Amino acid sequence: MTTIATTHLDALPLCPVCRRGRLHPTTRTEQFNPRGKKVEVELLTSRCDACAENTTRAAQQDENLVRLAARKHHYGPLLLGEDILDLRKRYGLKQQAAAKIFGKGKIAFSRYENEASYPDDSTTLLLRLAIDKPDVIKALADWAGVELPLWAERCEDDQRLRARQPTKTGATQVRNLKPSTTSAPRKAPAVGKSKAAPSVRV
Repeated sequence: MTTIATTHLDALPLCPVCRRGRLHPTTRTEQFNPRGKKVEVELLTSRCDACAENTTRAAQQDENLVRLAARKHHYGPLLLGEDILDLRKRYGLKQQAAAKIFGKGKIAFSRYENEASYPDDSTTLLLRLAIDKPDVIKALADWAGVELPLWAERCEDDQRLRARQPTKTGATQVRNLKPSTTSAPRKAPAVGKSKAAPSVRV
């Protein structure tokens, strides 16, 4: 079901598709089914009153990302599709390369990222370890004979983070930032679990 808010036309943005109509705020519902559990998220969008095209504006997209992240509250130990996508992109991996690293079929990561299906318990555990401990994905990739295209860049990121860490005396440490292929990148501090927003329904 779609709900369209009534707003004064002069205050509404012009449609970027037809350049004739005005964009009216509306909503759509996206449904996820983590292991058979129904989770619905109400997302923001806009609909043109002339061509009927739906457009998601930047501010709406920002709010949608917050609402999508809030559904994690209902997933238990399962990873969101976005978590798996972020891991793959972080190291510059194609979906098939990621599938080979984790011993899955060629289209497995496409299905995981779109949440058409969810990893089994053992794969979920490996994925969590790879997210939390970069050495794990490096070891798995080496065993699978798969190159991590952005491994050196992630090592450099880690060295920059370490170089900016204050010492016990409060001074900033100065370190050699020469890229290393042996030091493992440290994952950025994890964001705590968000409480479910009113826009998430189970």
